[in-house]
Amino acid sequence: MTTPDKKKLIAINLALWIFAMLLNPLVRILHSGAGEPPKIFEVLVPIFFFLLAGASSYLLSAAIGKAKDE
Repeated sequence: MTTPDKKKLIAINLALWIFAMLLNPLVRILHSGAGEPPKIFEVLVPIFFFLLAGASSYLLSAAIGKAKDE
């Protein structure tokens, strides 16, 4: 894996974590008719965090694994 490819993967990983950090405050801004965030968000947000963490782990393992193959 070349250096630009590694930098691209690191940038994507960083973007995933920034999005994960901003997700919870953004969800709290959304309100339903009752003036509170919808109850489904209490379930969906943690699941989405786990998906982002999995994607980040996959990207980092791909970057590390391909560096050893070359």
